[in-house]
Amino acid sequence: MAAPDTGPPRLLLVGDDDWLSTAREALDTPRTSVASDGEEALGRLENAPIDCVLSALSLPDGGTLDLLRAVREDHPGLPVVVYARSGDEERASAAIGAGAIDYLPVDSTPPSELRDRVARVIEGAHARKERNRRARQFEALFADSLSATWVLDPEGHVRRANDAARSFAPDADPDAIGEPLWERPWIADADRDRLRDAVERAGDEPSTLTLDCVGDERAPTTVELAVRPVEGTDSLLVTAVDVTERAELADELGRSEELHRVTLNNMTDTVLVTDDGGSFTYICPNVHFIFGYTVEEIREMGTIEELLGSELFDPAELRRKGVLTNIECTATDRAGREHTLLVNVKRVSIQGGTTLYSCRDVTTRKQRERALSTLHGTARDLLYAENRGEIAGIVTTDATDVLDVPGIGCYLFDAEENSLEPAATTDALAEGRALPSNHPGDDHPVGRAFIEGGVVTNGDLLAVPLGDHGVLAAESDGGFDALAEELADLLAATAEAALDRLEREAELCERDRELRERNRELSRLNRINDVIRGIDGALVGAETREEIERAVCDRLTTDDRYRFAWTGEPDGEGVVPREWAGEDREYLAGRSFEDDEPAARAAETGEPVVVGNVAEGFRKAPWRAAALEYGYQSVLSVPLAHEGLSYGVLSVYADRPNAFDEMARTVFLELADTIAAALTAVKQRDALLSDTVSELEYEIRSDSCPPLSLALAADCEVALDGGVRRVEGGVLAFVSVEGTPLDRVHEAASDVPAIEEATPIAEREDGGVFRLRLASPFVGTRLADHGATLRSLRASADDASARLVVDVPNPTDVRAVDGALTGLYADATLLSQRERTRENTAEHTRSAVVDRLTDRQREAVRTAYHSGFFESPRACTGEAVADALGISPSAFYQLNRAAQRALFGAVFDGNFTIEA
Repeated sequence: MAAPDTGPPRLLLVGDDDWLSTAREALDTPRTSVASDGEEALGRLENAPIDCVLSALSLPDGGTLDLLRAVREDHPGLPVVVYARSGDEERASAAIGAGAIDYLPVDSTPPSELRDRVARVIEGAHARKERNRRARQFEALFADSLSATWVLDPEGHVRRANDAARSFAPDADPDAIGEPLWERPWIADADRDRLRDAVERAGDEPSTLTLDCVGDERAPTTVELAVRPVEGTDSLLVTAVDVTERAELADELGRSEELHRVTLNNMTDTVLVTDDGGSFTYICPNVHFIFGYTVEEIREMGTIEELLGSELFDPAELRRKGVLTNIECTATDRAGREHTLLVNVKRVSIQGGTTLYSCRDVTTRKQRERALSTLHGTARDLLYAENRGEIAGIVTTDATDVLDVPGIGCYLFDAEENSLEPAATTDALAEGRALPSNHPGDDHPVGRAFIEGGVVTNGDLLAVPLGDHGVLAAESDGGFDALAEELADLLAATAEAALDRLEREAELCERDRELRERNRELSRLNRINDVIRGIDGALVGAETREEIERAVCDRLTTDDRYRFAWTGEPDGEGVVPREWAGEDREYLAGRSFEDDEPAARAAETGEPVVVGNVAEGFRKAPWRAAALEYGYQSVLSVPLAHEGLSYGVLSVYADRPNAFDEMARTVFLELADTIAAALTAVKQRDALLSDTVSELEYEIRSDSCPPLSLALAADCEVALDGGVRRVEGGVLAFVSVEGTPLDRVHEAASDVPAIEEATPIAEREDGGVFRLRLASPFVGTRLADHGATLRSLRASADDASARLVVDVPNPTDVRAVDGALTGLYADATLLSQRERTRENTAEHTRSAVVDRLTDRQREAVRTAYHSGFFESPRACTGEAVADALGISPSAFYQLNRAAQRALFGAVFDGNFTIEA
């Protein structure tokens, strides 16, 4: 902006020559420009600054009014005064209307008045111009988007508000026109009175205040409000600037200064500043951490040399380098203790100080370094220690150097005695206190450290656990600081690692021994398994009991592990040998196997009997002496039993003690079960091939019989329809029911515990057929295991009993079958017994066909048969049979066709090939 012109007014005179002469004479001013017509006058206005235009009313070109209009349009702030030769009211009005500021007639206007009127016109124009300029400045300031601005009346009510001000009240009337500014919702309650006071004082004293701006939809901000009057008006101007960031920076600076002060007061490094003469200019408040002196006491020392010594560094080297680092020195604190310091020295210029010293106490670190060096050697020595006592000695010796105390003791835990025994001690500790054994539960630092697993101090005694191995104890008259506890813990950890190593090595040795023993056992087991596999092969081809027993004895004794094997059967007084093989068979001749002899005990108890060492107490047991006489040193006797059937015992002899370990016993028990199962199969095959059978008829009233339980529960008759078949975990059987609807029987079956599943197969007029899944044991399978056949079973609710017809083929023992039946049903009553001849051809043909069917084929055709699938017309569809079996219809038809081919092959050409 140009500086204001303070000289005489700059005038432009427009008129003819006579008029110009008169105007110049009247004005008497040196700063005038002239123009003869309007066009020339407008040109001069474009080229030079003019304060006022003085124009004649009649210009030579006749364009006075045009000039006035052009000036008003192009130079709106420039005043124009008409100085006419004669007064003419009409023409004066026209001139004023065209833009003239004043109209003066030449004849009636004295020169002085002309000069005054022109001066006042120019002054008024300047005033208007200044007001316009200020108005433009105010509007620009008011429209500033960075500052919120309000115009208030003298009472503080809002007259105007700019856009930035509206952002302070997004939830209310944005202008708040007519309301007091301090009532705006964004002003906190605590600041309302302060703002009102500032507004009331603004006319006399402009003020600035800081307050918090609040609102529901934005974070709180800090604003600075300036309140001042608007010059020349009765209005007040209020501007608000967001100073949140500045306030946060100020707070941050304050916190930083506080943190700096607290840090200097509490950090362990000490900072000192001196001048060129070594006198202190600054002493860090934390100086007592290292030296124990107060700031005043350090200042009284005078110079840094009194504190750190006179030869700390070479001043010339400091001047050359500017900084010296990690200077190690020794200083004595107020209590007389020496400290090792690392000092950094630097050239500075801080308030008269020229040298800055930074001191760090590394006494503890130096002690730790020396201790760690000793610990390194300790760890190396412990690598070669071979027993716990040697480890205890090394740790005790080195602990005196690491902890710098003479009294050290190492206690090791004795698990058998449950005590901590002193394994190694120094003379100083032994002289200072008695060293009894410590029970871990005693209230003693050593016992407490072991139980609690942590460092325990008790005055002058320090105890540190060595894991589960023991405790390291140390004694000192001055007690122990944190560093000593840390070093003792490190030493204890090193010793614990060494003791763990010994323990692991012992465990590895033991594990290696166990693995070798395990390998030997596996080798023995492999040899036993080879024998077992040979026996299994022999059992497959054997057709009689004698062949089975002979094959077992032969196979067992072909292996050099066992010298002798035999089978025997109880005869009421002892065990009578049946088959035998191996060396010294004369052992059986004339001998009575009874009382405590292993075979007799196994037959009597039904449990295996193992004698690991025959020689033990052989004088009290005659059989032991006889066995030793033939070189037998260990014996195993196992009972031969399968599904409740007993076939005697198997006894095996070895020529070494403890030949039958746990693994061998398990294998022989499984072998005994396999042998008994083979004997059962031979017995059943012999029974099937017999022509003569004993027919036994029984009556049962026990509700533990599933068919009878079902008959009683459903009030009907139940008959076993065909044979039964073993399945995993139970038995499948088909039964016919009469006298009760099928759904009632099905409901009653769910209440019979022995019936796991009941599936309706065929429905008839007064009953139907069910397929039952029964829990084991079932009378049909129990009789089959003894070589007998359950030919029929019918249960009736009317007389609450069941009738069973059993075929016992020769040479099956009828007494054994009777015992099996009465063992299952204690109330079974034998009604009749008679001999009959079995039709071999039909029985054998049926057996041949049925035996060649798979279990799944047999179940499928039997279900189809009992459901009426083969009747004409069919009583049941193939889809229904498949649904009862839980398979697809196509799978059922495949099973059915395979069974039919087997049947027709047996009838027409004897071809019994079965398709899967």
